[in-house]
Amino acid sequence: MGAKNRRRKSVGNGEGSLYYSETLKRWFFQFHYNGQRKTIQQKKNEKVKEFKKRVTDIKFMLNNGSYFENDKDTFIKILERHIEQKYKDNLIGDSTYTRDLGTKEQIKKTCSNFINKPIYLITVDDIEDAKDNIREYSNNSINKIWRLLYKTFNIALSRRKITFNPMNDETLNKPISKKETKRIHALTIDEEQKLIECLNLPNINEQYKQIVLLQLNTGMRIGEILALSNDCIDLEKNTITVYRTLTKKNNKYILGKHTKTYNRRTNIDKGKRIFPMTPETRKIILEVLQKKITNFDNLLFWDYQRNSLILPKRINDFLDSLNKNNISNYLRTHTLRHTFITRCQEKSMALVVIQAMVGHIEGSSITSDTYTSVSLDFMKDEIKKIG
Repeated sequence: MGAKNRRRKSVGNGEGSLYYSETLKRWFFQFHYNGQRKTIQQKKNEKVKEFKKRVTDIKFMLNNGSYFENDKDTFIKILERHIEQKYKDNLIGDSTYTRDLGTKEQIKKTCSNFINKPIYLITVDDIEDAKDNIREYSNNSINKIWRLLYKTFNIALSRRKITFNPMNDETLNKPISKKETKRIHALTIDEEQKLIECLNLPNINEQYKQIVLLQLNTGMRIGEILALSNDCIDLEKNTITVYRTLTKKNNKYILGKHTKTYNRRTNIDKGKRIFPMTPETRKIILEVLQKKITNFDNLLFWDYQRNSLILPKRINDFLDSLNKNNISNYLRTHTLRHTFITRCQEKSMALVVIQAMVGHIEGSSITSDTYTSVSLDFMKDEIKKIG
């Protein structure tokens, strides 16, 4: 074609070449985009003036970075690649990977009207149409869905598959769940006392009792308690060190290497901590250590019958059995963590100390906004101060 092309003209600044092919009797424009040479040609019945106007528009978009080509990549393909790549790059652990896969399935169910479309064809209206389905999930799940929707469109934007992220539309708002948000309340002082009384009933599983009491007295996450080993306890210094938790891999619990708040990008584990034992905590630990620890990882708590880790579900089942005595409307391991934090705040313990003990980032609002209830007894005592 080269010898028979005429009026070859460089557009300038390395933006391409405009030329006419005598052989094909039409105009062509060649340019480089994303490291590849691209060619567009004059369409049938397209006037020369119209074609050159199209070239001028492409040149303008190339200069300001707004040029993109219609891409057949669908939303779901981009999302799946993003999740898999994060996992391959070791940016997320097994539990986060599993959660992302679960959120992907929720997106497939709720956003079926657009996920298989080429991403450049998806409109704000498509997302609006999916919102009613999204609202069927809890607000916690909706936050995860919304985050992955935004991320997927942003990836497409950064790779010039789209010119605008529809999630940034001024009128698009995150939907609110149709479900009532479940709020986990701390046990009242009376409920806490009733739980302790139930733990002292005959034929109670001794290990499970110690685990529950330890969580009530330290506020540790249940996975952190179940991952405690001999090396975490320093009786001389009277301290407990938390440096790991149970985690899931291939839907099976394993002993993790870090705490829940470990950041893989920075390699910083803000949940790793050392805190002093109260007399009650020390008493529990000494009772545990008096028994012979014979498991491979020297864990304080081990299911010797099954020769396996003690799983969080077993402790929740244990609490369910205790709750037949009508201790509380809701009794789970997380309730015990809430209870510890609430008792600490009721006793006016400094927030920074509470955060250091329970593994919350200093300055985080989670400790007071999410984990604190106010017991009726505490309110009564505080009201007495008025008069």
